[in-house]
Order: sequence, then structure tokens, then C-alpha cells
Amino acid sequence: MAGDIRMSEKAGGNERIEGRGSFREKLRSIEEWYGEAFAEIGPGAINDFKHLIDCVEAFLDLLNDPETDFRVKLMDYAKTRADVAEFCRYYAKWLGTPLMERLKADINQVLEEAIDWWGKQEVFDAIEG
Repeated sequence: MAGDIRMSEKAGGNERIEGRGSFREKLRSIEEWYGEAFAEIGPGAINDFKHLIDCVEAFLDLLNDPETDFRVKLMDYAKTRADVAEFCRYYAKWLGTPLMERLKADINQVLEEAIDWWGKQEVFDAIEG
């Protein structure tokens, strides 16, 4: 993507591309790690879990879009975190609170790292702008 290359050059090398990939790699690891637990509950649960992962990926795509206003990105960040919390509260009934708290913490860590990285990119843009 042109936006990836432009912003990675501002960050000094391939930091943006590597950073973006590492968020997705962490998300894939989360999906693999917790997916079996949801598969044991049934197909509806695994579909819900995959949908949650897709929503987080959609947020990462939005964060990577230089045309999207920062307020939209921040609102989507808050909504994604709320969706993760609601999902984990719901499935704690079947999988237990400790596991769902860990899942929530793992996904929120990816979200926080992504939003932190995006904020740094915005600062680079402002300095060079």
C-alpha cells in the first residue's frame, strides 16, 4: 500500500510495515491459542471468536488508513475495546473468567500497542508536515 511505504519512510526504514505485521502476527497467535477453547463449545462460539478477531483486524486496517480522521480512529478504538470486554464477559460463562480475562488482556495489549504506534506516526507527520 502506498500509505504504508510513505509512512514507513518517515519512520526511518521498514518500521511501519514490520510493526503492522507484528500486530497481525500477535492477533493470529491469539486466534490459534484460544481458538481450540471456543471450538470445544461449538461452531457458534468459534464463529463468534473469528468475528471478534475480524473486528480487531478491521480496526488495524482503519488505523493504517491515512485518510481517516483521528477522531474516528479513537472512537473505533474505544468501541473495539468495549466489544472485546463484552465478548469476554459473555463467554466467561462457559470458559471461565480467568481464561477470558487473559484473552481480553492479550487482545487489549495488541490494541494498545497499535494505538501507541499510530500516535507516534501522527507525531512524525506533524513534525515533518
